[in-house]
Amino acid sequence: MKIIKITKIKNQIKKLIKTASFNLPEDITDSIRQACSAEKNNTAKKILELILKNSEIAAKKKIPLCQDCGNVYIDIKIGENICIEKFSFLQDMADEAVAEAYKENYLRKSIVSDPLFDRINTKDNTPAYLSIVPADTLDGLEINVFLKGGGSENCSFLYMLTPSDSADAIISKVLDAVRQNVTKSCPPVIIGIGIGATSSKVTELARKAAFRNLKIRNADDKYKILENSILEKINNTGIGPAGLGGMTTALAVNIEYMPCHMATLPVAVSFACHSLRRASSKILLP
Repeated sequence: MKIIKITKIKNQIKKLIKTASFNLPEDITDSIRQACSAEKNNTAKKILELILKNSEIAAKKKIPLCQDCGNVYIDIKIGENICIEKFSFLQDMADEAVAEAYKENYLRKSIVSDPLFDRINTKDNTPAYLSIVPADTLDGLEINVFLKGGGSENCSFLYMLTPSDSADAIISKVLDAVRQNVTKSCPPVIIGIGIGATSSKVTELARKAAFRNLKIRNADDKYKILENSILEKINNTGIGPAGLGGMTTALAVNIEYMPCHMATLPVAVSFACHSLRRASSKILLP
């Protein structure tokens, strides 16, 4: 059994929050540059150029990519025969890492303690949303941090379709959601779609799909074709960057799926804005 100290995980989470807050991932900037080169609408091209300029300034001056520094999702993959010291305190440690990172890097705190009545700010952006999953082939830990702002979080949808519904029904739901809501999520956006599992699990699939690297297509050709088809239809709406017209309303459509009950067809949609913030690292043991 190999032991990883909880303080090492905490320090790594703090670094990842800082990295994600100030640095737009390379696959996103590459996609925006490609969209900018192809764009024929001058206003849209200028907006895409400004997005790239914003990312350059954020990285250089260490200031947030977006004023909404978001909810903090922390996904930890743990290898076989790996033991985390003081495992029962992992949530407390994650919250400490978030609180310290947000204070030290002057990130906006946006979380309220009671969702309905008091809505008092927790003043440190906690709690973090922590998940832990096994990874048999990993000789250590992989830590993934995702920051998701309120605008894109508000553009989250769950549909319970019937088993007789086809891919066309999913396409219709996604296009309706885009037409009605995409301008609330700072387009160009990334659309994450979850299909299958259960009503609770499919929303998690959609969130993970939204944060997937844009250069990774679904391994199943059927879902890969569906991703490309939905992306084409979204961009054919002409809504464009900032909703002011153009060829690029979405940068990518990512789908994740799981088996489901024969009587159900859960579908979830999660928008991510162009300022998609994620960072990951591994703690490997010899």
